[in-house]
Amino acid sequence: MLLKCVAIDDDPLCLSILKKYCQKVPSLRLRGAYENPTDALPHLDRINPDIVFLDINMPEISGIRIAEIYNHKTTIIFTTSHKDFALEGFELNAADYLLKPLNFERFFQAVCKAKDRIEFKALKKLSFEDNNHVIIKSGYKNIKLKLSQIQYIEALDNYVKIHTAKRNYLTLQNLKHFSKRLNGDFVRVHKSYIVAVSKIEYFSRDQLRINGREIPIGRSYAQNFHEKVK
Repeated sequence: MLLKCVAIDDDPLCLSILKKYCQKVPSLRLRGAYENPTDALPHLDRINPDIVFLDINMPEISGIRIAEIYNHKTTIIFTTSHKDFALEGFELNAADYLLKPLNFERFFQAVCKAKDRIEFKALKKLSFEDNNHVIIKSGYKNIKLKLSQIQYIEALDNYVKIHTAKRNYLTLQNLKHFSKRLNGDFVRVHKSYIVAVSKIEYFSRDQLRINGREIPIGRSYAQNFHEKVK
């Protein structure tokens, strides 16, 4: 996946380092580098970059102000000499925050975080367009999973386990997140379980079985469940 990027920094040395670092990452294509932020603004809409490396403390217009305008269109990685600006940066949902002087290892880490975010947004968009799949964020991977593969979803202490016939997936996304994205084959049967009706082997008044696993039916969910399956 090739990513278009732009660098905006009024420090010529930092801008030069950003150019060099971008050249070292095969997936990056630097389409513009600007010392003056007002010179950069007309080009952002034209270039439509995937990533903007953006200094925070600049004359005329701050990086914070630019991010407020463009953070819904692109992925921001802030660069600055001031630790105190970090909170402002993250409040704008920046992918990362690089403290000067820059080093390549930290730069590459930020690029990887930005790339993960971009890929997840792309997959998420696809999942909304295709109601036969759901996107699972599991560890460092974004997985597009067919709904027909899911047997049931189980809430545990701090994460959710998605059960399929072949393997299970762990994610920090909660049951509420999935209940909004699943199709009519799924029903909530307990505060800790969502099940695929088509995968149920048998059910009684207060429990059901899927793939040999006994799953409780909560009292507050029982009426809706039995209406769904009758």
